Amino acid sequence: MPMAQAAHTHEEEKKLEPKSEIQEVGPCRHKLRVEIAADKVKERIEHKYHELAESVELPGFRKGHAPRNVLERKFGKALLDDLKFELLSASFEEIKEEKKLEPVGEPDVAEVEKLAVEAGKPFAYEVTIEVRPTIELKSYEGLKVARPPMEVEEKDIEAVLKSFLDAKAELVPVEEGGAQENDQMIADFTLVVDGKEVEKGENSALFLNDDISFYGLQLNDFYKAVLGKKAGESVDYPTKLPADFASKDFAGKDALIRTSVKAVKRKKLPPLDTEFAKKHFDMDSLDELREDVKKRISREKETRARAVMGERLVEELVRLNPFPMPEGLIAAGTEEALQRAHLNLATKGVPDEEIHKVLDKEKGESRENMEKALRSHFILEHLAQKEKIFVVEDAVEERVAQIASQYGKWPHEMRAYLEENGLLAQLRRNMREDLVKEFLLSKAVIEEEKKEEEKKA
Repeated sequence: MPMAQAAHTHEEEKKLEPKSEIQEVGPCRHKLRVEIAADKVKERIEHKYHELAESVELPGFRKGHAPRNVLERKFGKALLDDLKFELLSASFEEIKEEKKLEPVGEPDVAEVEKLAVEAGKPFAYEVTIEVRPTIELKSYEGLKVARPPMEVEEKDIEAVLKSFLDAKAELVPVEEGGAQENDQMIADFTLVVDGKEVEKGENSALFLNDDISFYGLQLNDFYKAVLGKKAGESVDYPTKLPADFASKDFAGKDALIRTSVKAVKRKKLPPLDTEFAKKHFDMDSLDELREDVKKRISREKETRARAVMGERLVEELVRLNPFPMPEGLIAAGTEEALQRAHLNLATKGVPDEEIHKVLDKEKGESRENMEKALRSHFILEHLAQKEKIFVVEDAVEERVAQIASQYGKWPHEMRAYLEENGLLAQLRRNMREDLVKEFLLSKAVIEEEKKEEEKKA
């Protein structure tokens, strides 16, 4: 509705003091009948014409001296139409404050296009809003929750050590045989559409795995087409360009990615020994490195386990505490999620027919997931207010600094980025919800989760 877009009223303007009647018309859904008295409407009209007279310049009249009838003839319709939205916005804000309403989503004004502001008459309208659900939680202390297994297995340690070796590996030319999975390939790539070379990239390097993308397409199977190829060989890979391809002339068309292999390199891993531990990690022995890795994994598993337990506790609270939900908010969130899914599929070159099949299949599941997510959010927010759980600014700064280090930026740069993209408030909300989950864990009865073999017994 246009309320949110209406201009703010001037500070010097007096309150409208609207009368209102509120009727509950559904779960979390209220209808408001609002009326602004005729004298208040007249006051605002006079104020608008006074402002207009002082600012507008008309031929034949000094600034501020244009007659009222001239102003009404030239600007009356536009002035009253603008005033309509100002009255809607200002009166609704006053009612929200007076009645302590907490709308979610956009208010819906009935027949807004038919509403008109007239001197000497009251201004009345009806608006339907959805509000936050009323939540009364049953006991949230002493809930039982299972802790996921946290044992550090040898395979966990070996996987981390292998990642260390991969990071320090040397790429050496492959002299015998063709390209294998995870080799690095240097090649020239040409995009061919309708027999014409559309784009070309020379001496591009990539690792042969299922995480390769070209021209806005995610090509999970491309690497299989070049396995076994050697320097000097070529291969054509058929694909379909996405509907939003940069060049509209080729969008949605069948295409070929022509690959001319120039070199193939393979990782040569260093030996995993005491020298490796000393050189790269300042450890006295390989055993010391292994023990350090074990401690790291243990800390990470503890962090993940607490996150899983926190989610399980929230899920249990959702199960134990049913409450009416604002349907419009669920619908809007579901639609947004489906639009994101649509965009994601389109950028991968999935045909429209297949996209609609996928979205039709996901619609019900997306709505269910959105409802669960919103219920969790409302419960966590309710608990945060009830238990007076807040995020201090020092903690926010520390978290911003952590994110900045992950992206190789200065903390002030990351903070500016988060603020510009409206993400800082979301970060605070996420941190607050994490604190609530930790509070729930502190009050929970933690049990060890049964292993798979124990469950089957």
